[in-house]
Amino acid sequence: MQPTQPGSGSTGGARLVRRYGPFVAIVVVIALVVVVFGGKGGNGSKRRPTSTTPPGGPVVLSSENKSTVDWGPRCDTGTGRVAVPTLYAPPCVAPFKGDNGGATAPGVTGDTITIAVYESQPDILTQTIFQQSGADESVRAEEQTQQAYADFFQSHYELYGRKVKIVFVKASGDDGNDDAAKADALKVAKEIHAFASWGGPTMTSAYADELAANGVLCVGDCLLAQPENFVVKRAPHIWPTEPAPEQGSVHWAEFIGKELAHGKAEHAGDPALTSKPRRFGLVRYDDDTGTFAATARRFVRELRGYGVTLDADVAYPLDITKSQEIARTVISKLKTANVTSVILAADPLSPSFFTTEATKQSYFPEWIVLGTVFTDTTLFGRTYDQKQWAHAFGVSLLPARAVGPQDDLYNILEWQTGKPPPAKTWKVLVQAPLIFFTGVHLAGPHLTAQAFRDGLFRYPSAESTTPTRLHVSWGQHGIWPGLDYFGGDDATLIWWDPKASGPDEVGNQGTGMYQYSHQGRRYLPGQWPKGRADVYDPATSVTVFQELPPGDRPPQYPSPAR
Repeated sequence: MQPTQPGSGSTGGARLVRRYGPFVAIVVVIALVVVVFGGKGGNGSKRRPTSTTPPGGPVVLSSENKSTVDWGPRCDTGTGRVAVPTLYAPPCVAPFKGDNGGATAPGVTGDTITIAVYESQPDILTQTIFQQSGADESVRAEEQTQQAYADFFQSHYELYGRKVKIVFVKASGDDGNDDAAKADALKVAKEIHAFASWGGPTMTSAYADELAANGVLCVGDCLLAQPENFVVKRAPHIWPTEPAPEQGSVHWAEFIGKELAHGKAEHAGDPALTSKPRRFGLVRYDDDTGTFAATARRFVRELRGYGVTLDADVAYPLDITKSQEIARTVISKLKTANVTSVILAADPLSPSFFTTEATKQSYFPEWIVLGTVFTDTTLFGRTYDQKQWAHAFGVSLLPARAVGPQDDLYNILEWQTGKPPPAKTWKVLVQAPLIFFTGVHLAGPHLTAQAFRDGLFRYPSAESTTPTRLHVSWGQHGIWPGLDYFGGDDATLIWWDPKASGPDEVGNQGTGMYQYSHQGRRYLPGQWPKGRADVYDPATSVTVFQELPPGDRPPQYPSPAR
């Protein structure tokens, strides 16, 4: 749902690689990742909601006012949600009448809300990589898709008398250029006078930082993965589509601590290792300034809480020109430390070099995937040494996959217009609009950054998890401590099946796919089962749902296009 270099392209694939800063679990990925809202019901883990709803705001449908308010044709009073065929629909609000307050914030008038849609400057290497992988997409198709989603949401969600005006903003520099990012942010704030930006240059935090300083929201793929306190200090202006690195660490450590610790490396590729107690080694990306060292320390502390210590902690830089040399060093350190189980917190490209080098050195450990930066996608999994990757399993914060036409975020455009999304990267492109319009819908007529925050905080947290959508909450819902400004709450168990055949995340047919264990069952923090990790069982796993599970099926309504 997004690494340093390479990673600056305006095409769909390039955007996806940029999307997640290293060492952060992705909540959304190559035309697959959807930071979306938990559906109602399902077969996943259940919890007791402990929500805190901000006071004020619009009148929201409830059992007390259901029959006393005319909710209008856009509301399904049976479900209590907007009448569109997606489980991500927000609760109904009373149809707006009266004065919306006019110019309530920069970029907001009585009639319009101005949105800047950031378009990165292409990077030749990145664009070449994704053209070869089939993940490339034209800028024009992506613009048409984002406009189509904006038209859909504002046709059905309450905007209190306003319409969204989109301005596409082409980057003035590459994705890691701080000066260009700051200049672009100032243009968005001072020249375009936008209320919000959808996306930004994710290889630097300068864009989101400058927007926040000027009171402009940044929603979606806005910055390099930053610690939670970076976003909290700039609240309520930055709304990432991925979980905080600290939140990912909780899942990773809980899985390893409860299901792998103190056991034998039974899934290693070397028979000599399978009877040995697990010795863990962490391989993680970091930059020259140690941006992600604090996240690594947090993860290590979480592991220690389960009695797990590391026998190796190997940080590496992402330098494609030196990848083979880096891989030799990384694998040598792991072998020297007698690591049986490699915890991989990597970018999506380096594991290709790591696994190739491991085979050269006759080193066949367990590979424990943390789902960072697309390493949990079939698209990239097929590029890794399959002798090694046949022993890969771990955690993914991504939802289980369903075939495109089964996904309601695909279908809402076809339902609305009679045509599918123009760009095959639709699942990435829908994320910022989905979050933005939900916040505005629940914010009320007096739109400000604070009202937008309260709107997202009002979104009800689902009582259970479901396989093909993320459980998402903002604010306080008893899932994370303090106020939560990040997406996705849950995670699932995956394993690599080198014999499975089917499409990758952008539709390329091939062999080798990730399997979602236990039919994609997802876990909220604190809910991972304790005991031996039950992986590598095709009978209880799924690669791609051909039909949505019952709890993931959206309500149906007459199509405006028909």
